[in-house]
Amino acid sequence: MSLFYAPLLQHDATHYQLSEEESKHCIKVLRMQVGAVIELINGQGLQAFAVLEDAHPKRAIVQIHSRHIHKPTPVLHIAMAPTKNMDRIEWYLEKATELGLSKLTFLNCDRSERKQVNMERLEKIAVAAMKQSKRFYLPQIEGLQQFEDFIGLYPEGYIGHCEESPKIGLKEIKAGLPFLIGPEGDFSKNEIELARVSGYQAVDMSAFRLRTETAALLATTALLP
Repeated sequence: MSLFYAPLLQHDATHYQLSEEESKHCIKVLRMQVGAVIELINGQGLQAFAVLEDAHPKRAIVQIHSRHIHKPTPVLHIAMAPTKNMDRIEWYLEKATELGLSKLTFLNCDRSERKQVNMERLEKIAVAAMKQSKRFYLPQIEGLQQFEDFIGLYPEGYIGHCEESPKIGLKEIKAGLPFLIGPEGDFSKNEIELARVSGYQAVDMSAFRLRTETAALLATTALLP
């Protein structure tokens, strides 16, 4: 059954108009006819089954027949410095969404190589990954935040860095707290100390030096329930 993203779908809706992009995919690409049964998800846990009522190529309308609300999975929050190459960020986001990422925050760190991210493109990648993996929750993506500001908002969590310090193992971490991943040049000593004083625990991620996106994916899998 074909699956479509319906971000404005509400639990009490009886009908829904697909976006122009999803309408085009439904009518022009898949060539669906009136009466076809499709599946909708809103990225917030709501799943619905509907019948195509109006096969308009730009604003297709469906009638909702049944719906189901899925409980959210445990919070899985990664905060990372964006990599210099956007394709690495996109690769990570795609894989992490498939695994069940809840929230991705981008950090502006002392040694960050990128100062901006294409949020619109990243959301499209997350939507596509959510649909492909048949997940019901779209990860929240937050734009660049100053490292210090993020620590102020989230005073406790986990941090992966390369400096020598007491560290816990990956098997000791628990979902619900953010995991900080630094840029290719690592967090600065000031950032590491700020996080430590605030309440962050350093995590021993590997005996080898990992790329930012690799470390982020490793942290993501470690936080899975």
